[in-house]
Amino acid sequence: MTLFAIADPHLGFGVDKPMHIFGNRWMDHERRLADNWRQLVGVEDTVLMPGDISWAMQLGDALPDLQFLDRLPGRKILSRGNHDYWWTSLAKMERFCQENQLNTISFLRNNGLVIPPDRIVCGSRGWILPDDPDYTRADEKIYLREANRLRLSLTDAAARRMPGYELIACLHYPPYGRSGQSTLFTALLEEFHVSRCIFGHIHGGSGSEYLASPGGTVAYSLVSADYLDFKPLPL
Repeated sequence: MTLFAIADPHLGFGVDKPMHIFGNRWMDHERRLADNWRQLVGVEDTVLMPGDISWAMQLGDALPDLQFLDRLPGRKILSRGNHDYWWTSLAKMERFCQENQLNTISFLRNNGLVIPPDRIVCGSRGWILPDDPDYTRADEKIYLREANRLRLSLTDAAARRMPGYELIACLHYPPYGRSGQSTLFTALLEEFHVSRCIFGHIHGGSGSEYLASPGGTVAYSLVSADYLDFKPLPL
């Protein structure tokens, strides 16, 4: 059983949001993603998807996108991105999946999930960081709130973690600054002995800005779909 990751598929089967307006690299990206996925991912594998799953504004409008993912091989564990306005409570999303027979999809929301045989995953959305030139007092409130949500998820994962389990964290926003500056997020990841953190949000060539990680014991990977050429990354 292999664990993969890919973020930011930006699916829009239920809305009018063509991604090719953002550049040729997004042309026919859903088909390319599906083709690559089927070549790499098996039915016993798991794919982590940290955010920007669907352009839908309401949960019901996200159904075609979730059905697209559900038809692909493997288990999918989704967490929230800044464009996932359809995202709602864990109970509502789980009930929605049951009602629509979306049997391969799970969600991270202040919780941890075990991935047999010996991994556990947790995570949160994150937010823009204090080193961002657009960071404001309003952003500080959300930054602190998201750090607390990450702590809740890490705490839940710690309670489920057995000896020898690898702990993996999913964040949508980068958890460290452009030059590798430490943050509340990176401090939490170190405190809870996370082995790997994956994140998205950063597109195209901008990924090179985040090659300098803050050090420590956590391994970081940028997994935005276009950065990976729409190929799920084996972890």
